Amino acid sequence: MPQDKNKIWKEFLTDAEKKLNWGFENGLVGYYTDTLIEKLRNIYDGGMPASIILLSIGLCNGNCYDRALLLSRAFLDTEYDVKLVYADVNSIKLNPEYQNDGDGYADHCFVEITTKDGITYVYDTSQGLVFNKEFYYAIEKPTIRKINNKQSIADHIAMEKREYPQDFKPITDSALLIIPILELSYDTPGEKYAKKGFNLLQREIELYKKKINYNRLKAEMDKEIKRMTVGLPENFFKNNNESE
Repeated sequence: MPQDKNKIWKEFLTDAEKKLNWGFENGLVGYYTDTLIEKLRNIYDGGMPASIILLSIGLCNGNCYDRALLLSRAFLDTEYDVKLVYADVNSIKLNPEYQNDGDGYADHCFVEITTKDGITYVYDTSQGLVFNKEFYYAIEKPTIRKINNKQSIADHIAMEKREYPQDFKPITDSALLIIPILELSYDTPGEKYAKKGFNLLQREIELYKKKINYNRLKAEMDKEIKRMTVGLPENFFKNNNESE
């Protein structure tokens, strides 16, 4: 008789948590370094810096293809080998919530970086963590579907930059929309880079706000909204929402 799916999933979570704690204690798992985060400040996607996007677990979960590609850009000008790995992984495959989603439901994308010394690290943007490759594979047991090498990644980025050049530089409208939402997410469970003692997401947001003079932009936007709504009755928006 097959084991209950929920039981298998709970056993995996318990075992994975134990291994993760052991990995932290023994240097096999870690957080993004300040050196990486500093580099990500000058890499943009959709007009927002990667240092903000990749430190927000809420912006990364469910977007592994895009986020892994985004993080890989930080290593394209280095001598490290860079790969995007597409594979089924246990943390999705064993989750009963996704098991009725059809073929490919467990497909995930992560970055592999190999140093000059031949050591390979896995950057999993959905978890916001860096793993020793062998340790990561022992937990996730990936069944690899496809690998994109450094040159193919660079070619894809070059194509995107030609077609969507505006996404590769700051877009203040994006900041005005996204930053207020992120500022409300700091206490959300799982937002490890925003938790007390880290405050790295907060730091990156404040740095970017200063860079684009966010407070002035927001004041101008608020002023324009106020100008556009002058003369409307106080209950205008309430009545329109009720009519929907």
